Amino acid sequence: MKTIVLCANYDKLDQIETILKSIYINNNDVKTYVINSDISHEWFVNINYFLKKINSEIIDEKIDLNRFNELPELKNANKSKIEYGKFLIPELINEDKVLYLGNNTIIDQNLDNLFAIDIKDKPLYATVDFVHPDKFNMNVMLINNIYWRNNNIGNQFLELGKNYDLIDDQAMINDGFGINIGKLPEIYNYQIGIGNPNFELTNSYLYYEDTVAGPVIIQYPTGSRLIRENSPKNLSKKWWNYHGSEWSEVIAHLSPNRIDKKFDKEAIIFLNYAENHGAEELIKRLPNIHFNIVSIRALYTGLDILTQKENVTLYPQILNYQLKSIIEKTDLCFDIGYGDKDVDFETVLKMLDIPTFAFSDTQYHAKGTNYYVFDSIEELISQADKLPTNSSKKSFDDIFDISIKSIDETLNEILENKKSIIRIGDGELDLIYGKGIGYQRFNPELAKILKNSILSNPNPRILTCLPDIFTNLDRYNEMRGYYALGVLPRFSDFFKEIEKIKYSYGSAFMSRMYMCFKDKNKSQHYFHKLKKIWQDKDILIVEGEYTRSGVGNDLFKNARSIQRIICPAKDAYDEVDEIEEAIRNNAQNKLILLMLGPTAKVIVNDLQDLDNQILDIGHIDTEYEWFKMGAKYVVPIGKNKHMAESAYEYLSEEDNPQYQKEIIMKINKKEKL
Repeated sequence: MKTIVLCANYDKLDQIETILKSIYINNNDVKTYVINSDISHEWFVNINYFLKKINSEIIDEKIDLNRFNELPELKNANKSKIEYGKFLIPELINEDKVLYLGNNTIIDQNLDNLFAIDIKDKPLYATVDFVHPDKFNMNVMLINNIYWRNNNIGNQFLELGKNYDLIDDQAMINDGFGINIGKLPEIYNYQIGIGNPNFELTNSYLYYEDTVAGPVIIQYPTGSRLIRENSPKNLSKKWWNYHGSEWSEVIAHLSPNRIDKKFDKEAIIFLNYAENHGAEELIKRLPNIHFNIVSIRALYTGLDILTQKENVTLYPQILNYQLKSIIEKTDLCFDIGYGDKDVDFETVLKMLDIPTFAFSDTQYHAKGTNYYVFDSIEELISQADKLPTNSSKKSFDDIFDISIKSIDETLNEILENKKSIIRIGDGELDLIYGKGIGYQRFNPELAKILKNSILSNPNPRILTCLPDIFTNLDRYNEMRGYYALGVLPRFSDFFKEIEKIKYSYGSAFMSRMYMCFKDKNKSQHYFHKLKKIWQDKDILIVEGEYTRSGVGNDLFKNARSIQRIICPAKDAYDEVDEIEEAIRNNAQNKLILLMLGPTAKVIVNDLQDLDNQILDIGHIDTEYEWFKMGAKYVVPIGKNKHMAESAYEYLSEEDNPQYQKEIIMKINKKEKL
């Protein structure tokens, strides 16, 4: 029989009963202990009346909270001292293997495989905490109760909490067990909606929710966000479906789906501010339309009242990849928000030919194809109701006709045809559009060169590469949202120019072949193929001061020799003439590898009079570090190196002797007069 433990008092009864229903809808033969101080025993008797039919039971395990008088209150306001009860598990429960669950979890599958894990060598097993990847999350623990009992672990933790004032129980357990904690797969603690949900590429661990398929145990945010959280997989609905189950359905293993309802059409309302023209009236008078109200801001206040209708779902603080999923099912948009508009969102609607209805005081632009403006709500409702369902929706894959070779094909061009490579990413596109980026300020001359390298390809020795984002976006992880709602609309006018070229571009992801992909299984093949490029060759690496490609890993181990020219980490284009001269003086019979941002593109073009193959491979070292780590989302690589995803000012000198030996020249940034 499987053994589960919960710690809660009467104030968490609603959540506890939801957890129990989720457990028993998916499992037989489970004994669940509820460590508590004030839950009526009759509650247990009533539930056990049903559970005996599936060879299961819940056990009323009472404790006296006075036992914890000397312990501090838990730092998390949503927790109470009853949760110290987890440390009494070896004292209260005789079973050898115990699954502890926090009060904000549900079980969504059978647990047989979890309980089959051999835990004899570890005191407990847990999953990595995605906000703090160097720690484990303790809302789900598979506990080796024999180990805890034999080593008096529970009392040690209670004493630790008292003596060292570790008021965060998760920190206490991490500090107490350290490296002795076994690692569970992420499916056993899928942590949704935790942390700051604001979009920052430098904090893309927030997109952890996109990395796990088929979660078995789901952990929700605590407090009121539990009922408001809208994950990309609609897991808030899953919680409420378990919550609404009847016990007769539970023992029949039936999970009702009372929340999802079919509507004639899906509509979207994007709000930068809560103020709007007529949302409540539209929702009331168009019950056959499901309204998805989305915003990048919190916007709970003033909008929660709208969710009282069953044809409304509110998505505050939405992330781009969630928004992409909603747009793809959208039949029409109501452009009824006051204040500033989201230009990229409006551009996406236009690119996808999504009919948009606005009022004269909320309209973003003039009337036109698929953009309708009305003076009265009666007119708008009449036209919206008549609009047929868009059964042949245009997708993000249909917007631009730009040909991009696969990563394999791009690598073949390098290996077989000895092509030099220029890679254009969103940073270069920003520069073309007149905007500086973190490590290169805008320079009109540089912007012109970058643009020409895309629109004019006279040299057959060079393969220009673009991001492979014009088809099949769903192969990417959370970045698909950034590509769809950021890159495609922001540079749409330029992409229309590129379409006319009818050139088959290489894939800029030939050196970004790991982290952005959902399925990372082909990455090993790509890296193996990439390494063949410098197999037994003398290579000249030209890189920024903090890039340090291949230092501390075996990326270039198969090269015959390595020399390095170290360049400024920022605004390297200011020194491009000196950099090119240095390369010319040291290029003899060498493969030249550039990791120098936008300046690398200029160098590849300028040095084609040389016989050398010159490859702009950018961020390859960071990708390789993540690949070696098996990282599933952006994390620090833990080395003294620059990452494009984070600041580098804190980096110090690299004292690796081999690295220092490889440096043949340093080009310093000149002070401008």
